[in-house]
Amino acid sequence: MRWLVGWAADHASGAGGAARPGQTIQPVGARQLWDGPDPLWAVGDWRPDEVRLVEADGGGRLAVLGSCGASDEQLRIGLFAARGGALRHLTAWPGSYTAVVRVGRRVTVTTDLAGARPVFHTPWAGGTAYATAALPLADLIEAQLDVGHLAALLACPDAPEALGDGTPYAGVRRVAPGHALVMRDGRSRETVSYEPAVPTVVAAPPVDAEAAVAGVREALVDAVRVRLAAPRHAPVPDLGSLDPGPIPGM
Repeated sequence: MRWLVGWAADHASGAGGAARPGQTIQPVGARQLWDGPDPLWAVGDWRPDEVRLVEADGGGRLAVLGSCGASDEQLRIGLFAARGGALRHLTAWPGSYTAVVRVGRRVTVTTDLAGARPVFHTPWAGGTAYATAALPLADLIEAQLDVGHLAALLACPDAPEALGDGTPYAGVRRVAPGHALVMRDGRSRETVSYEPAVPTVVAAPPVDAEAAVAGVREALVDAVRVRLAAPRHAPVPDLGSLDPGPIPGM
């Protein structure tokens, strides 16, 4: 298992990412991507090529974890655009990844359109803790099971509307696909859609079917190319403890 864990703490309330004065909490076995008032960690066996960090002059950081086909220059341009509030392009690069942007005391975590790489959050220590898995947040706040969510999951497994943004853990919420979690100064938390809104008064212009199919095909091909171009990480077996047997070399 591997995930991202971070939090945006409210320093006005003295939280600062600490359970109590003098005791700072951080995930076990984690690699810190950045520190400061809103730290971020990568937990698990993330490989070097799956963790990419970009920093802009004058402030601003972007972390992309996963398989992403964007070049370093594209990531830098994406960070500059995200500083102005544009988020959709952060999810348009080929591959499968999670993007986290920190600009000053504003932290933004994006989900994908399909919800394949989810983002969860919960109030904690006067601020907000977030992660790409619900279980570490449930452990952090010692959450109880959400019986209502489990009942809805059993009764309507094919109706996501019945589940809403809930999770099996009370107090842990999920960010909807196509949305981003935005935290400011550790005090405010909101989810915003990065997809353009469809006007309700004027119908959207028709889309050519062939062009739409070609676009989907091109996106899939680009994503597969990114996955195939990624370095292979084969485990190296430890043969030192094996009995060589009666024939050398076998």
